[in-house]
Amino acid sequence: MKKLLLIICFGFVLIASAAAGQEGESWARLYRRIPDLKQKYSIMQNIAVLDDRGLEPFLLTSLNELVYGELSQYRRDKSTFSDWELLTRLIVKELGDIKAQSAVTAIWDIVETAEVPLLKAEGLIALGNIRALNYTPEIAMILRNLNFNTSDDRDAAEIVAYAAVTALGKMKDDVGFEPVFDASIGWYSDRVSDLAALELNTMSGNPALQLVEIIEGNPDYKYKRYALETALSLDVSDSEKTSASVAALSEGLKYSENDYELNLQLTKLRIDAITSLITLGAATPESPRLLDKAIKEGDIDEKLIAIQALGVDGSDEAATILAGRLSDFNERQASGISLDNEELLLVKQLMFALGVSGNQIGIQPLKEMSFVGYTPALLRKADEAMSKIGGN
Repeated sequence: MKKLLLIICFGFVLIASAAAGQEGESWARLYRRIPDLKQKYSIMQNIAVLDDRGLEPFLLTSLNELVYGELSQYRRDKSTFSDWELLTRLIVKELGDIKAQSAVTAIWDIVETAEVPLLKAEGLIALGNIRALNYTPEIAMILRNLNFNTSDDRDAAEIVAYAAVTALGKMKDDVGFEPVFDASIGWYSDRVSDLAALELNTMSGNPALQLVEIIEGNPDYKYKRYALETALSLDVSDSEKTSASVAALSEGLKYSENDYELNLQLTKLRIDAITSLITLGAATPESPRLLDKAIKEGDIDEKLIAIQALGVDGSDEAATILAGRLSDFNERQASGISLDNEELLLVKQLMFALGVSGNQIGIQPLKEMSFVGYTPALLRKADEAMSKIGGN
């Protein structure tokens, strides 16, 4: 009985398919006989509804006639251009919808020569639907150029940019990743930038790695920060996000700047990277060394959050760094050198971080504090830290 039902259902599918094919051929014959572009457009609307892949040869022939053949004369006549453009756009869309590989060359020619943005945009989206990967570099270049915001017609540029982002998102080729990322942080309206940000999640097999390459490869500090921010917003694992944070911190520690604005951006890059490591609760082999360098070279804010990050890391290497720095302050205190307010703030942060780490390596320098002349208030904090570790 089940087998019989499957046969009956398959039969209905075949009948429906044959009926659709006959309907499409009927519309196609009528389209060929009608010379008027407006009427051709109305007929083509009925054809497009069918989404019949069997009509691909007819659709391609119709497009070629409009672009290269007799009907191309209407493209050159201002009085008929609008009708020509509407019909051409409709056919291009349908060829994209049925993923007509045979139409790729003709559609690309339209993209290159389109007089109006909507036609160019339809061509780009169609190429994306078809996944015409041979044209990915060219489409990426179109978007890259638009990202520079040099167009006199911003509305037209946005239309084409939206289509280019859509196409590159469908193609899922890493060549298009950076231009789409640029679009997500660029000059566009939310419609374009939000779409670009959304596409970044799915257009690459490893979007976090793509962003790490951007962080490491682009010299602009603000750009690196945007790449880190985007990586942290991706729907990927924490370990992949952590790799971006570590890359950003490493980049931030490579350079120093005398210029105030550049130094400010560099500082923000480091702080953003360290903050993200804290948020992610990340512990990586590279992190302690980088965080130790941030403590050595950073301002007080960087030092404090780097210490906090080492506590969250909690590894033996991280705890050893924290314990060593607290021991250094203990020795100064023991030798009679008074610690200033900033140094006392660092001591408090070191104690807290050792407590958070839960690592037994922190017990010894915390115990030493009782013998070098710290205030009772600080010693109570040291006891609290040891209690968290389990050293009391």
